[in-house]
Amino acid sequence: MPPIHDAAAALGRRSWDALRRSGRLCARTSSSVAGSASAAVGAAGSNVERSASCLLTHRRLLGAQQSTVRCLSSSSPPASPPPAPTTNLEEAGIGDNKGIFGQLWDRYSLEGQKKRILLGERLFRTAQHQANDPRWFQQARIPYEFRPRHALLTMHVWFLHKRLLADRVDSHLALLVQEELFDILWNDTQARIRAEGVHELTVNKHLKDAQQLTFLHCTHYDHAFQEFKDDPQKMTEEIMGIVWTYVLNKDEDAYNDQLRRLAAYVEYQYINLLEGVPDDCFWEGRIPWGTLPDFENMKDNGGKDLPEMGEVPGLEVLPEPWVKTLTDAGVPYYWNTETDNTTWQKPV
Repeated sequence: MPPIHDAAAALGRRSWDALRRSGRLCARTSSSVAGSASAAVGAAGSNVERSASCLLTHRRLLGAQQSTVRCLSSSSPPASPPPAPTTNLEEAGIGDNKGIFGQLWDRYSLEGQKKRILLGERLFRTAQHQANDPRWFQQARIPYEFRPRHALLTMHVWFLHKRLLADRVDSHLALLVQEELFDILWNDTQARIRAEGVHELTVNKHLKDAQQLTFLHCTHYDHAFQEFKDDPQKMTEEIMGIVWTYVLNKDEDAYNDQLRRLAAYVEYQYINLLEGVPDDCFWEGRIPWGTLPDFENMKDNGGKDLPEMGEVPGLEVLPEPWVKTLTDAGVPYYWNTETDNTTWQKPV
């Protein structure tokens, strides 16, 4: 997960989207690729509280003015978790004992908007960090391609989505955070689509296709856990089919041993997110995902040991604490999470 200042960098994008959705903004001036990356780098070093307050104040003051937005969309989150902001949910204004005015405050006030934007960013970055672990594409032998990578991210966002739906601490705020979580996912998906080198005129079409696939993926998980909750064996078989369809992209050469281990991971994380993560940790955006499955000594469908994996084309394994991020234009650059240094050149 990124340090807390990474969330501030994303506040600009989320604030802009809220203005556009509410209909109060009439026009947007596009920024250049270089300008977008430059603003992202500058935002990363700013103070969270000051940035969040300023950005959310602009949501009221800008009205219909034209403005230039430069924002950051990370394709690979930093490995270090953010510092815990608080361990007292009541002090943080989180709880289910709210009346209509408390709910309106959560939705429309500056502090309420800031709180759900920051929490949505933290939750998304935890899912992104787990989904981008290089071991998925090395030991687990998942293809390093757009659709399998997006399916892994969708899987982890779905876990968070189910926890938010089942939340017993602040159900109203949980629904607002859920909206933010999926909006952040779509913005990140759009940046990753641009990074694939598609023509700009087709980006929205590809984004729509990715959204439809994402909703189908999530719906199939819902069906598996609801329809077969009393039949563990059938549930496992159903999850294996879902993983084969979306994560492995219907690969006819997929291994049953591989599918069983991935299905076991899905079942474990579902229970972990719903029952194993303490409320305090969840509402601070600190998710203990645990370790990845053990993919050592996997067998092929004939019962023979699989050979060692070689180098994965396209996969960049960077030295700690460097991470690869994307501008909204899909242009990659590299960020040192300890020193806040950034560079266009791959660190060695």
